[in-house]
Amino acid sequence: MLKRLLILALAAALMPACSNDFELFTEKEDIPVVYGLLSKSEDTQFVRLERAFLDKDQSARVIAGEPDSVFYSDAVVELVHLPTGDRFEMERINAADIGLPRDEGDFPTDPNYIYTLDSEVINLTGGDTYGIEVRREGGDNIAYSEALVIGDLRILTPSDPTIQRLNYQGSSSQRIRWREANEVEFFNVRLRFNYEERSPATGGEWVQDDLFWVVSNRVRANTVTFAGDEFLQFIGNALVEDPTIDRRFRSIDIRLDAVGSELAAYIDVGLANLGITSSNEIPLYTNVDGGLGVFSSTNFTEVQGFNLTSTAIDSLLDGRFTEQLNFIR
Repeated sequence: MLKRLLILALAAALMPACSNDFELFTEKEDIPVVYGLLSKSEDTQFVRLERAFLDKDQSARVIAGEPDSVFYSDAVVELVHLPTGDRFEMERINAADIGLPRDEGDFPTDPNYIYTLDSEVINLTGGDTYGIEVRREGGDNIAYSEALVIGDLRILTPSDPTIQRLNYQGSSSQRIRWREANEVEFFNVRLRFNYEERSPATGGEWVQDDLFWVVSNRVRANTVTFAGDEFLQFIGNALVEDPTIDRRFRSIDIRLDAVGSELAAYIDVGLANLGITSSNEIPLYTNVDGGLGVFSSTNFTEVQGFNLTSTAIDSLLDGRFTEQLNFIR
C-alpha cells in the first residue's frame, strides 16, 4: 500500500508548481485533481482527489495550507466497469490515521484524505476498461477519466526456483522473459539480492538485508538480456568493503512491473523538458476530463527464492568484483 501511495505522490510532484503569478484565470476557479492507478496485484485500490484553487486575490501557498480548500467535503468517487456498467463507490479515509501522513510542505499533513476500495469488491478484469467519475453529492460529474486495466503478468524464464539455479557470472548472456501483454506500454525489470551479514555492530548476529538491481527500465519487448558479470559488478559497487563484516548469500527474487499507456505518457511529458537543455518548465499532461491528473493502471509479478549455481557462488565469494566483500558459505 505504501508503494502505491508513493507512486501517486510522485505523479503529483510532476505537476506544475503553484505560483502567485498564475494569471490564466480571471475568476476564482475550483479544479479537481485526480490521481488513480488501478492494479490487480494490490489488495486495495487508491485514488487521490484534491482541488486546485486558482485565485488572483489570494496566495496559492495560503490556499494550499487550508484543508477545506484542498479537499472536497461532498465529493463522490465511483469506479465504473464499462463493459457491464457496474459501479463501485469508493470510501474516503484519512491516510494519516493508518500511519501515512503527507510529507511536510505547503499542503496539510493531517488530514490526508484519499479514496479506497477493497479489491475483492471490484475484482478488476484485465484487458477491460474502467472509468472514474467524480461528482458533488446530488450534482453532476465534475471529472471523468478511463483506463485499460493491465491483466495478470507471468514470468516465463526463469520461472521455477525449485528446479532452476541462476548462473549469474561471467560474460555469458542471461535472459529474463515474460508473457506479452498488449495493454502494457512498458515494463521495468529488477532483481532483489537477498543476503545477510554479521559484524561487531550487530553483536555478531546475522541480520538480513537486500539490494535491488535495476536490470532494465522502459522495456517494450518481452525479454531482457544481460551478462552475469553485470550483476556481480553491481553487488561489488553497492556494498561497502569492511573486513569486520561477514556476508552470506540467501536468494534472488525477480520482479516485473508493468505500466499502462496513460501513466507512461504522463511520465514521458514530465521528463521531456528536464534535460540540461530544458527551460525547467514542466509541460502539462492530463487524461482527466474536467480536471487535472492521471488515471491509469499498473501491475507487477514476482518470482522469489532463486538460488545461484555453484559456479556463480564461487564468483560471488572469490571473483574480481566481490572478493573484498567477505561473502562466505
